[in-house]
Amino acid sequence: MIFIKVKNTLIFLVLMPLPYSCVDESIGQTKLTLDYTTDGLELELSGNVVNSSYAIASVSIDWGEDGPLTLVAGNFDSINETHKYDNEGLYNVITKAITAVGDTSIEQQEITVSFTPTSLVGIRQTMYKAAANEYLFLTLNLHTYQEEDQLQKLNMIIDVIGSMDVDFISFQECAQHKSAKLINENIREDNMAYLIIAGLQKKYGKSYDFIWDWSHYGWNVWEEGVAVLSKYPIIAQEARYVSSATSKNNIEARKVIYGASQLPNGSNINLFSAHLHWRKSLTDQEQNNQIRNLQAMVDEKSTSGTYSFVSGDFNGNPTSNSPWSEGYLTMVDNGSYIDTYLEANADANNKPAMSKHYTVLGDFPGRIDYIFMKTNPDFTVIDSQIIFKPSVVGVVSDHYGVITKVKQNN
Repeated sequence: MIFIKVKNTLIFLVLMPLPYSCVDESIGQTKLTLDYTTDGLELELSGNVVNSSYAIASVSIDWGEDGPLTLVAGNFDSINETHKYDNEGLYNVITKAITAVGDTSIEQQEITVSFTPTSLVGIRQTMYKAAANEYLFLTLNLHTYQEEDQLQKLNMIIDVIGSMDVDFISFQECAQHKSAKLINENIREDNMAYLIIAGLQKKYGKSYDFIWDWSHYGWNVWEEGVAVLSKYPIIAQEARYVSSATSKNNIEARKVIYGASQLPNGSNINLFSAHLHWRKSLTDQEQNNQIRNLQAMVDEKSTSGTYSFVSGDFNGNPTSNSPWSEGYLTMVDNGSYIDTYLEANADANNKPAMSKHYTVLGDFPGRIDYIFMKTNPDFTVIDSQIIFKPSVVGVVSDHYGVITKVKQNN
């Protein structure tokens, strides 16, 4: 209480206590000294938290995305924490320190993380288009969301397609989760082809048409399918089972999807994306039958002025011993189809098999991914390369993918 005398009047002033947070002597004494560094999608936070009056009881980090906080353990004089994001973007990182008497200090920092840049230096210069009558075809098995750093790897695929201006793409094991939100009749918001299309538009300003359909469930939750992407409008399409099994619950059920596009010169390109089953025994004919059904589908869609390319994961290796190589031979033996990679790499089928030609590793490594061209006099194979492997662009799947450049002669 304070007494103030004004002339002959005595005035009593009563000072009420202010709220605790306003007079707390420790506020302003907690110092967060933090540095942020990024490496691709990984953010590292380092530094220390000290208070001149009270011990620090806890430090927590909110990384700015859904998920649990990171609680810093031990010595607050030396903090070093890392966090890896699923996607690039701007994140509001909040570090909160609480003293032993309960006072709180907060530091907020907006941090941008970006995908690691994709290096294309391993791609041969002869693979890039040099004239308007040259076209690039890419095939890749995407591995149904089984990859770590999945969005980073999809970004690598986007960079290859966008930087090289690939004309036609076929994907296998191109999946979406059965519980994801539908955005149109059969495409869900996490559809791998849809995400790649969106990335190409956003990052490169390139518009692609695409079609997709699925044949069976993967791991009971993934709608696992095949896709065709085209720089040019897709004017006709169909998806068809080529397997004897047709149940969505049977992994042996296999579909082929077909899309027709018209080039600016009026030629029609038919692109087929296939994911065929492997041979299961010495006498098993299912793979051969699937290939014959595929060939019949190609013949059915072939009309005058149409050129057909058949690509995908055939699960058959030309360098395997008979009869395990039989599926590949069924595809090429009658001379109706050109193995475009073999055309550009003459030793690809030599025995013993050379690992430089493998498109898949695992328990049964070999060359099982192909871009076949239905034989015609108007297109010439210029070059073909396996690109999504460590020595070229980098690994994005358990398959390495194949890219082929062709030239239209007329």
